[in-house]
Amino acid sequence: MTNVGNLNTDRMMEQFSKVVPFLLMIFALLSFIAVGIFSVDYYSELLESRFKASSYPMAILIAGIQELVRLGLLIASVRDFSDTKPLNGWLGLIASVALVWHDVKVAEKISLMWNQSEPGQYFSLFVFLILVGLVLEIRLILTVPGAASSKESITPKKETAKNLVNGIA
Repeated sequence: MTNVGNLNTDRMMEQFSKVVPFLLMIFALLSFIAVGIFSVDYYSELLESRFKASSYPMAILIAGIQELVRLGLLIASVRDFSDTKPLNGWLGLIASVALVWHDVKVAEKISLMWNQSEPGQYFSLFVFLILVGLVLEIRLILTVPGAASSKESITPKKETAKNLVNGIA
């Protein structure tokens, strides 16, 4: 029988905490992809009367831009806050909230398009996926600033290595 006392839970939690930001980013990306897929369906139907056969590629382009901008803002906001540029980070986060508001409005139209009599089920699903992306963005902002403090601990090592190469140490 395994001795439970030998399990080092602190070490396990430390290892898990190193992976968490990556997992949060993956789940945010998956929520953006899901919202993008639903947006493609909406935009292709919206553009069909005007663009005929080109409506689907146009819908992919529009939804791709929409969700890639959200991903870019997520990455930039996390980076800005971790680089202690809070004004830039807040501007990115405000832009993300504006895109979330737009996505919610589109989700309302998608749910009506899919079921005019009872759109609520679809709407709640879409809003859940949209808000998951925003919540994960905020959580990443709160999680990643530890990277800024670890950067500071690496800097002296670089300077020491540089000094050793120059023969100063």
